[in-house]
Amino acid sequence: MFEQNENGNFEIDNPALTPEDSTSRIPSQKKEPTTVSEVEIEKESFSQRWRTSRFWLVRGSYIVLRAVWTVVMVIGGFIAWLISLLFI
Repeated sequence: MFEQNENGNFEIDNPALTPEDSTSRIPSQKKEPTTVSEVEIEKESFSQRWRTSRFWLVRGSYIVLRAVWTVVMVIGGFIAWLISLLFI
């Protein structure tokens, strides 16, 4: 195995391996720099906007509905577990 240079210089020492002497038939593709306008800003999801709304009524309705949904899922999971336990 080859030893890594301690100076952090990772340039190719063998001139036969330079990109100009490459035998690859695939042409090199030049990437264009991306502009600021091409970068898309991620939109917040509906639930995230609902959770962090500046209106207390909207935030309160989110908290209440999430609590109700959690209770319904816990009860449903318990019933499913009980049925699977009884019908083994």
